[in-house]
Amino acid sequence: MTKISMDLVKQLRDQTQIGMMDCKKALEEANGDFEKAIELLRKKGASVAAKRADNETNNGRVEGFISNDFKTGALVEVGCETDFSANTDTMKDFVLSAAAVVAEKNPADIPALMELKQINNPLTLQEALNEVIAKICEKIKISRIARFSVAQQGVVNVYIHPGSTVGVMVELATDKDASAHRDTLLATAKDLCMQAAVTKPLCIEASQLDQTLVEKERTLAREQLAGSNKPAQIIEKIIDGKMNKFYEEVCMLNQVFIKNDKVTVKAHLDEVSKKIGAQITVVNFIRFAIGR
Repeated sequence: MTKISMDLVKQLRDQTQIGMMDCKKALEEANGDFEKAIELLRKKGASVAAKRADNETNNGRVEGFISNDFKTGALVEVGCETDFSANTDTMKDFVLSAAAVVAEKNPADIPALMELKQINNPLTLQEALNEVIAKICEKIKISRIARFSVAQQGVVNVYIHPGSTVGVMVELATDKDASAHRDTLLATAKDLCMQAAVTKPLCIEASQLDQTLVEKERTLAREQLAGSNKPAQIIEKIIDGKMNKFYEEVCMLNQVFIKNDKVTVKAHLDEVSKKIGAQITVVNFIRFAIGR
């Protein structure tokens, strides 16, 4: 058996961030071949993943990526077994790398993403994930991905809530060129990201709600008033009021703006639109929350 120096073991440890004993074993199995040892450690990650395939991934991390021109953004959620692992630099770096690949290469789905190489790195996402698993020794998987890209005027921005268990991405459009007010648009998009992180809207406006859900809510309101002996027209007005309250809870534009409880989100957007001389529209938003 080839004698393995501690310097070589340390070099492998520094490159892979995997334990010294595992690095020593890999080098011994590879007869001192450094590249082969790295490959063996990657395979170990795949082996660990197979053994822990049935384990729950109730913890995890959400990270985002925004292009330099703020026209393209991505959000990625990765699940793992423990909160401790979710908060390691190794996990953070992997999720950030995955988000960059989603934004720049626009994979069709997660399996396609895993076959793509990282940005400025020859490893595919799957190979990189195997290395992470080999180091952390947990089941880890990319759970959800999302990508927004602005066609013309507008911006994309991302907000990651402290703790990285909630992330939101928002796409805004304007009806005319507002590039001179990009900072204002980015701040507005960030505010709406924070809005969605806190208030958990289901949609942007009421017309986007599932009508089955709307009818269920209206029926519930009607049942609550059954036997009240109120006139029919009064009952309908009360139901309308309850529905408006429902829309305020689940539709972003109807919600009270978190930075000014005197106005709705729509009123705030109208105010900013007037300031920059271009009408701002919320095109899309998505919210990822670990376990939800």
